[in-house]
Parts: sequence; structure tokens; C-alpha cells
Amino acid sequence: MAPEVAFGGDDVAGRAISAPDQRAGARPAPRSVAFGGLMLFTFVLFVAPQNFVPGLQALMVAKLTMGIAIVAYLANRSATGRPLTLMAPPVRWALAFTAIAILTIPLGFWPGGSVSVFLDLFGKSLVVFVLIANVVDTPRRARLLVGSMVGWGAVLAVMAISQYRSGTLDPTADRIAGFESQLAANPNDLALTLNILLALALGLLPTIRRVGRRVLLLGAMTLMVAGIVVSYSRGGFLTLCVLGVLWTAQAVRERGLPALGAIALVALVLGLVAPETYMSRLATITDSKADTTGSAEERWESMKDAVGLIAERPLFGVGVGNSRHVIVARGGDDREAHNAYLKVGAELGVGGGIVYVILVASAWLAARSARRRLLRRPGHRDLAALAGGVQLAVAAFAVGAFFAPVPYHFYFYYPAGLAVAVSALAARIVAAARRAPREA
Repeated sequence: MAPEVAFGGDDVAGRAISAPDQRAGARPAPRSVAFGGLMLFTFVLFVAPQNFVPGLQALMVAKLTMGIAIVAYLANRSATGRPLTLMAPPVRWALAFTAIAILTIPLGFWPGGSVSVFLDLFGKSLVVFVLIANVVDTPRRARLLVGSMVGWGAVLAVMAISQYRSGTLDPTADRIAGFESQLAANPNDLALTLNILLALALGLLPTIRRVGRRVLLLGAMTLMVAGIVVSYSRGGFLTLCVLGVLWTAQAVRERGLPALGAIALVALVLGLVAPETYMSRLATITDSKADTTGSAEERWESMKDAVGLIAERPLFGVGVGNSRHVIVARGGDDREAHNAYLKVGAELGVGGGIVYVILVASAWLAARSARRRLLRRPGHRDLAALAGGVQLAVAAFAVGAFFAPVPYHFYFYYPAGLAVAVSALAARIVAAARRAPREA
């Protein structure tokens, strides 16, 4: 039997190449261990079980599961002689973005603070990105990871709805307070997370054949929409609207005008069941004076601060994670621009901002390319649907990033890693189809 195909190369997916022969006696660590560690880490990241089971805090389960995944992955790569990672364009741009971030550390306002942000947040996001890109190497694994993420998203949505119904609100903003989770620490982060997961669920839905499972998935999607609503996040609402438009355009191209009925029904139901106070909050998108909390005005001021920092230090910025510290040192409030693109520009300079935009765009293009290539292969339409969901998820982040200071967080690097993974799978499928006639 021919050895399994590995991935790496110069195009969007990385060109398919033959796996190297294993050295005599070498027994590579099974890749399933790395994938299992990734799945466990994803569960811990989303649900944060240590907050419900106190004994888990002492085990540092997030570090433990991530450590298992990393060690197994590196052992497998070492034993098989394979490259550390496939070199698709999003990976290259991520490496360039990382290099710029590292360069700004000694040149920034507070190098020690930048090191902490890099090691505790950005570095972990990059590790997850590389793991997903390389260990999600079968359609089944792609479905498992996406399906698990959607399931954990439904759990977050239930918790948000429970907070809203019980009146457990943040007294300073009269909104749900969020949870002790890296992806849902406040209602805006929660809304961004749910939008990204809703996009992935839209890609997963066409691959589910059994009625019971489809009902469960549709229920999870309904919960996530409800979770976005009770978050009272204006950015979350705008992201949801853009996601709906993009999904509709995608669905109409594939299934025709009848697909419009689904989005029209969702919009109608949302308009009917949304609380009156939610509609009043959405009105402040165009009328900031109606916002009694002052958050809209504060956001504008924080973005002005970021633009000012970009103008002051356009080449290298103030360093990773330092924008808020600079503002505080100058006597301002402890705040940062609620815009990932402006935050990157302020902290990594104009060049870093441009590379970041290209990185996000390259992930979207990788997923789009995979979807288009797979749609031309009738036997792989399920994977094409998943790729379409990944494309929507990257787009959801790209829109949501205009309203959230999250350039170094996990939000982007999960769908970006999936974009590289599905692109590599598409490349393998196309390469195998081209070889088949010659081998026959």
C-alpha cells in the first residue's frame, strides 16, 4: 500500500508530496494523540470546566491538554522526518506577523508586558493554529472538531440565556456579565464567539443526514442566535447581519432563490421575539446620544487614541499589548481600541497592520479556494460545505474584529487553522483525482 500523503508546498493548500519512508525501527507517535489533545483543549477553552469542578484548577487542565497535544505532535514529526508545519500562505503570513510582533517587543513602551502578552496569549493562539492546520488531516477530523466547537457554543449560549432569564446582569451596563472563559469573558466576546461558531454550524448542517442530528444542530444554532441577542452586543448584531447576507449569497448560488426563504424566516422570527430593550440598544448604533451607558462614545474615543498612536509611531508601534498602558501612563482611562485592526496598527505599526489584514484575507481565500475546488468533485460536497462554513467563520471574525480588541486571541486562529486544513485536504483530493487516470 502506498504511504499516506502529507502536505506542504507553495500554493494555497500546500502541494501534495509523498510521505518520507520511516527510518528502520522508528515508531512515530500516533497523530490521534495530538488530535485528541487538541479536542480536549478546545473543550477546556470553551467551557472552562475548572470553574465548575474546583479540583480541576490544581491540574491546570488547559496547559495539560495543550502540552499533550504539542508533545505528541512534535514526537510524530520528529519520528517521521516531516516538516514542522505545512507552508500554506496563511501560515507564512502568520509567521511574518509573529516576526513583526517579536521585533516590537524590545522597541515598545513596556517590553515586559509585551513578553507576557506574547507568551500567555498570542503564542498559545499560534500553537493552536499550527496544530489545527496540520493534525486536522481527514474530513472526519474536520467534522469532529467543528461539531465539538458547535456543541460547546450551544453550552455557552445556554449559560448566557440562563444569566439573562435569571437577571444575573452586570450592574454597570445592565447586560449579562459573561463567564470565566477566555472566549466569553464579557458579552461582546461571547457574541463574537457565537457568530463564528454559527458560521461553522451553517457549513456543518448540509453534511448531517439523520433527522435527529439535524434537529439537534438546528436547535444549537437557534440557541446561538438567542445567545447573540441576549448579549445585547451591537457589534454582535452587525456581524450576525453580515453573516446572514454572506450565507444567503452562498446558498442562492448553490440552491437558487428558494434559499432566500430561510434567511427571511430567521429575520422575521428575530424581529418578533427580540426584547424591546434590545431593539432600543440597536438604535444607538446610529444615534450614540441615545446610549445612556456612554459606551458608544467611549469606543469612539478609544479608536481616536489608537489612531493617534499610529500617527506617533507608524513604523514599530508601541509594542504588543501596550496600547492601553500608554494611554494610562498619559493620564487616560484604562481602555484600548475596540477594533482589532486599529489595535494592531497602534501596537505593531502600519506594516504590522497591513500584514494582519493580509493574514485574515489569506485565510478567507484559502477556505474559498478549497470550497470551489471541492464543489467540482461531486463525491466531496460534504467537505465543500464544511469549507464554506470555515469561509463564513473567517468572514464573521473579519467583521467582528471591527468591534473587538482581539487580534492575538483564539477567535481568529481556530477558523484560520481550519482554513489551512480544508485547503490541504482539497489539494490532496485534487491531486489524487489527477493521478488516477495515469495509474489506470
